Amino acid sequence: MVVGLKPHVWGCCLISIAIVLLLRPSSLYAQDIVREGSEAADIPRFELDEIVITATRVEEPIADIPRNVTMITSGDIRQAPSNNIVDLIARESGINLRSFFGNDKQAAIDIRGMGDTAPSNVIVMVDGVRFNSPDLTGADFSSIPLDQVERIEIVRGAGSVIYGDGAVGGVINIITKGGQKEPEISLYTSYGSYATFDGRACYRGSSNDLNLAAIGDYYDSDGYRENGYFRKKDASVKTGYDLNDYVSLRVAGSLHQDEYGLPGPVSKENKDIRENRVLTDRPHDYGETADWRAVGGVDIELGRWGSLTAKRGYRVRDNSYIIGYSPLISKDDQIDTIDEDTKSLILGYSREYNAFGLMHGFKCGLDSYVTEYVREERSRDQRKNSETKPIGGYLSNDWRITEGLLFQWGYRYNEYRGRFREDLRRSFNGVKRWVNGDITEKKFTYNVYDAGLVYAFGPEATLFASYATSFRIPNVDEFAQADESLKPQQGRHTDIGGRLRIGDLAECSVTLFQAGIEEEIYYGEDPLTGESFNRNYDEKTIRRGVETDARLYPIDSMYLWGNYTYTEATFEITETFVPLVPRHKASVGVEWNILEPLLLSLTGTFVGSRFDGNDENNNRYEKLDAYTVLYGKLTFTHRGFKLFVGINNILDELYSTTAYSESYYPMPTRNIYGGLEWRF
Repeated sequence: MVVGLKPHVWGCCLISIAIVLLLRPSSLYAQDIVREGSEAADIPRFELDEIVITATRVEEPIADIPRNVTMITSGDIRQAPSNNIVDLIARESGINLRSFFGNDKQAAIDIRGMGDTAPSNVIVMVDGVRFNSPDLTGADFSSIPLDQVERIEIVRGAGSVIYGDGAVGGVINIITKGGQKEPEISLYTSYGSYATFDGRACYRGSSNDLNLAAIGDYYDSDGYRENGYFRKKDASVKTGYDLNDYVSLRVAGSLHQDEYGLPGPVSKENKDIRENRVLTDRPHDYGETADWRAVGGVDIELGRWGSLTAKRGYRVRDNSYIIGYSPLISKDDQIDTIDEDTKSLILGYSREYNAFGLMHGFKCGLDSYVTEYVREERSRDQRKNSETKPIGGYLSNDWRITEGLLFQWGYRYNEYRGRFREDLRRSFNGVKRWVNGDITEKKFTYNVYDAGLVYAFGPEATLFASYATSFRIPNVDEFAQADESLKPQQGRHTDIGGRLRIGDLAECSVTLFQAGIEEEIYYGEDPLTGESFNRNYDEKTIRRGVETDARLYPIDSMYLWGNYTYTEATFEITETFVPLVPRHKASVGVEWNILEPLLLSLTGTFVGSRFDGNDENNNRYEKLDAYTVLYGKLTFTHRGFKLFVGINNILDELYSTTAYSESYYPMPTRNIYGGLEWRF
């Protein structure tokens, strides 16, 4: 189904753009000449040249990192036919998307086959501060507009030494845009299928030693399914001030508000029937969120003694929702709520030093998070309170044995303390009141380490190998409904790979990986009692596979890329497969400047079949079908003015990324969008 464009929406947008043109004609033209030249300088986009911070929390070239690392640059973001962060990340090797309602709300990114628990086994950072929620929801990607993102860094494999609890499958660090030397204002609007409107306004600039970036975004969509609506508002400000040549201050704040429908799953019989897969039997289920975040930091350069960084973060998240609405009960008694209050402190020190005629690097740091979390389930007369306090410190050193051989090692000590209490709502003389329960305390300590080698065959070829350990402590939802013996999981990870660049023509990489996880945490049914709760797998899980990437510039006007991933996620003894993990996944893409101002972008992704989310034995339910999805976007750019039109799911595929007990969450069929953007 394709919904037509509303004329009054386009009219308002065009009038706004016309006013801007009349107000600023001359300055637009001059600035756009400079901007077009800077964008052209981004090509070719090869990764061996890139500098990233996610792997070690300090700037290092990808060529020196013994992991499979991907950098999604600002050039990639501008050219890609992706409308949100999850679609953009999901096309990379070793990564799978799990979406419930076809948008970026409640969507999860799975790295290296974590399956259903990917939100707790993949760490997401925003500007170096942990973005994961303390419960099963993981990171809310919908609260970060794509225009706010400068680049995205992805490090696959264990990152527990640097990032602590939960860095099992990998780490994603989203770096947002800051101020820039030349002031810039951008206006963006688009409209498409399902009455989807998106409007943004951004400013980036600086004055002397002060820089500023600000963005406002409004998004409104009816959604692909009945009761699949999603509306959100975002606003953020990021500023920096250089006190002098040695001290810089950074402050950022953001607000996200949303409302969304919860249409629930569809049956196996209806998932492939177009008119039925859009229906819902939950027309009144919904949710809404208010999320405030603030981060302040200081960077201090100490000359030959290194550099210091300190960040202090705050987050307040309020989420209310109704699941399973009943007209027989008052609405107030069906609204469940989540209140989260998190404070974070991150300290880091790094220094380069000379020994035996070669340069080496030392890093250490400390991170601490304090979270107060309350989930009030009035529909069940239960309230779960928790306070968690993880704290950890790490050491890491890069030792250059020769000019071409680098040895890295790292160690972390981590301590976790948690206090949990379950309250019940009792009736006293016809009035329900909360009665506090007993307090349960948890304490865990962990020591993890990693080591890696990188050997460079000149500036355009490297080989690497690494070994690391990881850990994950159950989150507050898992502790709230758990087997009494539930304990943290531990893993051992090995990576071997290489990267090769052939001039300005091509670049490729290959990585072999294996991870063994003991006591892996999952939510499942007890075969004896039939009761479902969070517990540890009895068997060790093994994940092994290969990740390949290639980038190619056959001619100046064309950029080709592709990747293929084979992932085998199994239980060690029974050799059955971990649910929701496809063995095969591949993506290809092309960006072609048909004419100087006209760019065609196409992306295709194939995802193989996988077992149902509740099918650990691989014999209870039908597997999810393999699918192929193709996206396209045509962009015309002239003097900072951009017109674009795109098509999602060009092949009109009927598919689902997740299902439980043959209850499926269908993704949208073919849909279109179009819009315009103006930068001045």
